[in-house]
Amino acid sequence: MASIAGLRQRMRDVYPGWWVIGACCFLALFPGAIFSYGFPVFYIPIRDELMLTDTQVSLIFALSRGEAGVGGPLVGWMVDRFDSRPIVLVFGIMSGVGLIILAGVDGYWLFVLIYVGVVSVGNNSGFGQTFLAVTNRWFVRRRAVGMTLVITCYTVGGAMLIPVLSRGVDAIGWRDVMLYAGIFVVAVVIPFALLIRRSPESMGIDLAEVGEAVEQTSPGAAASSAQSSGRDFTVREALRTPTYWFILLASAFRISVTSGILVHAIPIMVWKGTSEQTGADLMAMLFFVSIPARLLIGFSGLRLPGQGVLGIGMAIGAVSLLALDLVAGVWIIFPFVAGLAILEGASVLNWVLVGNIFGRRSFATLTGIISVFYSAGMMLSPLFLGWMVDRTGGYTESLLVLAGLYAVSALLFAIARQPRGAGPAPQPAR
Repeated sequence: MASIAGLRQRMRDVYPGWWVIGACCFLALFPGAIFSYGFPVFYIPIRDELMLTDTQVSLIFALSRGEAGVGGPLVGWMVDRFDSRPIVLVFGIMSGVGLIILAGVDGYWLFVLIYVGVVSVGNNSGFGQTFLAVTNRWFVRRRAVGMTLVITCYTVGGAMLIPVLSRGVDAIGWRDVMLYAGIFVVAVVIPFALLIRRSPESMGIDLAEVGEAVEQTSPGAAASSAQSSGRDFTVREALRTPTYWFILLASAFRISVTSGILVHAIPIMVWKGTSEQTGADLMAMLFFVSIPARLLIGFSGLRLPGQGVLGIGMAIGAVSLLALDLVAGVWIIFPFVAGLAILEGASVLNWVLVGNIFGRRSFATLTGIISVFYSAGMMLSPLFLGWMVDRTGGYTESLLVLAGLYAVSALLFAIARQPRGAGPAPQPAR
């Protein structure tokens, strides 16, 4: 009995932010991964059953990304202003119900309407920037650790679910898999969303007392992934800094290119000579390899400058994409997977960098503005790849363009520096 009492006491002594992070991680691990990484498994089956062109299938994913851009600032404003729990709960259930409905849809335009207007709205609002905003509120000193864990869980979920979803599609068809996935999403969202709390201040917790506050750095110092500027920028102040726009454009190019590659990953690997199932397994391998890369780079970000790590990661991604495009043979897929895994590992510092430089108060709004730009790219990137396949029969020219955008992203991340202008003193995030 004494040991049980001691265990209960230790659990009560755990910083509540870790319980919040745990809930976000679980929701990222399964429901989030279904939408973020698992949906390309349905690309070829949907195309073949509905007798669509690659452009038409790509348009489904493209409009979904466009919706995220339109809704991003609104979602960011809601997360900054209101409690995150009902946002995750309502929109998470919405995404699951959308999958259930989608499983019975036959017409192309009705499919587009349900996927974009129900599934995507629910996913982008419930499982997207909301988790990062919650993490940014609960952690300052250990922000890199918290965000690394949440973002990595998406990757872990993708690595686990892609082979399962792919084999499920082969065994029972994509419609039944989508139906069961929707039921699963609804079933897990309800209990785990209830564990999410808005902020430590809303629970009467002082960040300084729990060891999360950090000492203020000098205004001219370069922000690393380990340090916060110690100030909370308003949205207007952040928009006036070149640093914010460097990060915005670099993020937009990074996410846009990666989105296009992931949507078309299995068709690209089939184009290089693999089967669909092998392509799905190689996608899973990409996510498995990126897990230690994310953890290593994310935790090393406690000491390394995030701008430099991101710049190097994007450069490696550009070289890997060029190699995949220009080198013949199936074997080149493996170094491409390794290079993209490093890029994905570095990307974990992207949002850590935003939080470190611009603070906690307007984080969701600032990332929501960034989402407008990267969502436009996420919409155009898969659509561009699909159009080029219909036009040329392959990916050679389009992958050259995407490699160039990765290179531009690397440069922009490398030149982003801590703004010299000072924001106001930090305000409680209630």
